Amino acid sequence: SRASVLFDGAGAATGTAGAGRSRLVELKAVAGRFPFYGELVLVPARPLAELLSEGGAVAAPELLERLGLKLGDPIAVGGKLFTLRGEVLAEPDRLGSAFALGPRLFLSDTSLAETGLAETGSRVRRALLVRLPEGASAENASALGARLRSALPEPAFFRVETFAEGQPELRRGVDRTERFLGIVALLSLLIGGVGVAQTVRAWLAARLDSIAVWKALGGRPRELALLYLGQTAALALAGGALGAAAGVALQRLGPRLLGPLLPALPATGLDLGALARGLALGVGIALLFALPPLVAALRVPAARVLRRDVEPLPPGRALTALFGLVLLGGIAGFAALQARSLVQGLLFSGGVAATTAALALGARALVAGVRRLPRLRLPLPLRYGLAALGRPGSATVASIVALGLGAMVVVGMRTIESGLAGRLRSDLPTDAPTAFLIDIQPSQWEGVRGEIERAGATRVDSVPVVMARLAEIDGQPVAALAQQAGEGRERRWAFTREQRLTYLERLPDDNEIVAGELWSDPARAEVSVEEEFAGDLGLALGSKIVFDVQGVPVEVTVTSLRRVRWETFGINFFLVVEPGVLDRAPQLRIASVRLPSGGEQRLQDRLAAAYPNVTLFAIRDVLEKVAAVLDRIGVGVRFLGGFTAAAGIAILAGGIAAGAALRGREVALVKSLGMTRGGVALVFATEYAIAGAIAGAIGAVAGTALAAAVLERGMEIPYRLDLLLPLAAVGGAALLAVVAGLAASLRPLAVRPLEALRAE
Repeated sequence: SRASVLFDGAGAATGTAGAGRSRLVELKAVAGRFPFYGELVLVPARPLAELLSEGGAVAAPELLERLGLKLGDPIAVGGKLFTLRGEVLAEPDRLGSAFALGPRLFLSDTSLAETGLAETGSRVRRALLVRLPEGASAENASALGARLRSALPEPAFFRVETFAEGQPELRRGVDRTERFLGIVALLSLLIGGVGVAQTVRAWLAARLDSIAVWKALGGRPRELALLYLGQTAALALAGGALGAAAGVALQRLGPRLLGPLLPALPATGLDLGALARGLALGVGIALLFALPPLVAALRVPAARVLRRDVEPLPPGRALTALFGLVLLGGIAGFAALQARSLVQGLLFSGGVAATTAALALGARALVAGVRRLPRLRLPLPLRYGLAALGRPGSATVASIVALGLGAMVVVGMRTIESGLAGRLRSDLPTDAPTAFLIDIQPSQWEGVRGEIERAGATRVDSVPVVMARLAEIDGQPVAALAQQAGEGRERRWAFTREQRLTYLERLPDDNEIVAGELWSDPARAEVSVEEEFAGDLGLALGSKIVFDVQGVPVEVTVTSLRRVRWETFGINFFLVVEPGVLDRAPQLRIASVRLPSGGEQRLQDRLAAAYPNVTLFAIRDVLEKVAAVLDRIGVGVRFLGGFTAAAGIAILAGGIAAGAALRGREVALVKSLGMTRGGVALVFATEYAIAGAIAGAIGAVAGTALAAAVLERGMEIPYRLDLLLPLAAVGGAALLAVVAGLAASLRPLAVRPLEALRAE
């Protein structure tokens, strides 16, 4: 129902109050109402059209600071003077200036025409913004977008984007991050579930007598199941409510942590849907893991009322298999819900099942080995500790599985965090250029180079650039190929973009030939293509490309593919042509320089006076802001990993403690045979240490393998083995088992033998 036109481009602004100082800006000119949605925050708070009328301009505060301007001062853009009438503090379609090439400057469309910056040949972007009537849905917007695409004469050279499709790369990145965090949260819940199973098992073991009495009085198993399931659900709901409250409190801290990166602090309202989902996941995991020990406890016979040594009947193989399938299916369902992907849910549950099976097999092998181990010549604590691991009714297998999963989480998260943080740090080179210069005429290069050297540059790189368009690939017109690319925007962009070509005798150090050979065919004009760009264009060794260089066709053959390390911030190209092919084509030069602090502004001022056509992109601020963003991402990753590990350790310690608290009868028995309290504690410590070390070893191997797969395949980050962390996990798991077990055994250790015997 309404439309407006935006011009988006770059230009240089000069402030007369700043003694001729200049600054590259991102220039936006508006024709019509802007914005349709959101709020454009201006100072003074007046309509944008009013501030821009009759030669007015509105700029970001950074531009005023850099050029020493104040409201009411004149500012020159493209040789035309305008009056600075306001500051723009926030735009609804702009996240912030963290990665901008310069501060924002607003002009009216009529003022833009006076600057001469939007003439033929200028690099500009024009956008037609359309607002649909009130009540229009995403389907209406998508239908309009489809009609526009079909009506455009060359749709491959236009981008039609609705609000439901905007920023697809950002949406995909956010979606991947959300799914990853969902899986991590589920992993924390899974560890909590293991702790719940251990706790419920110990809790029910202390109530076997009550269950037997209930059955003897005519109570039905269904009533018992509902009773204890209800208690478990109530406890899980209470714990989930406390966790949700803690999550809401942490959410309030988010804007303060991200504040410096955002133009304004976002509102963080209470999300009832997220709270309900969190509570449902917590209660569901608790009930899922509580079900097997509950059903096992309900199989205690009523005869236990007369004989306390009667244990619950072991479940049959069919029932055990059924519980395993229910548990695995529940985990897969929760994982699919969290990751929003059935495939990822199945992969996650498969990995958990494999790790659990490895831990259970390791635990059973330990028990079997201990039972066959000759122990007569071993020290007393070690002898009794080993015997306790293999005793009938021991919880060795369950404890090793629980603690091993915890070790897997801690090692895996710590390894991923370390690898990701290391990659984030290495992605920002210490010797990166601090400025780029473009549009240098070949005849100006010597003079520009002199200005660069006088500015104190410590590194200068420069290459020629020839602008061209793709005309044909292997005999097929590029327009047809772009049409065949469909809605794949990256592929369409590869076909339709203005190609920047260079020619080099030798490749830069951050380029690596991965296929073919550089300048290996004297009979043909050759081109080397970056490997991913070649994939977008469908190129292979031997492909023939025809470029349109200002109306002149130039045919080249692909003879090599390259891998480029773009993170070096060096001058790199998708397409590098053999020297001698484009030497006489119309061309410009670009340069990258590394300058001392403050050198970019001095060089910008000199170039604006002597070479006004040369544009300087100062990226020092960009690099500093990138470093700040990466640092905050690293903090977030470390916090997430630490929180998950701490939650796993706390819950597992509680599970170990719950099992150890049931050993009062055993303590009384060995005390009555003459063992001291210290001796009993030493026996327990030996048992817990062996079980913890075995669990830590298996969990560390599983966590390391999982982290390596995530880093290599999921994040494309090389994995480097660090033995210190797995070894620390083995020792840490053993120590945790000892500390938690002994802490929970303090009360049983204090029981006098006579009390236990009287209870019998």
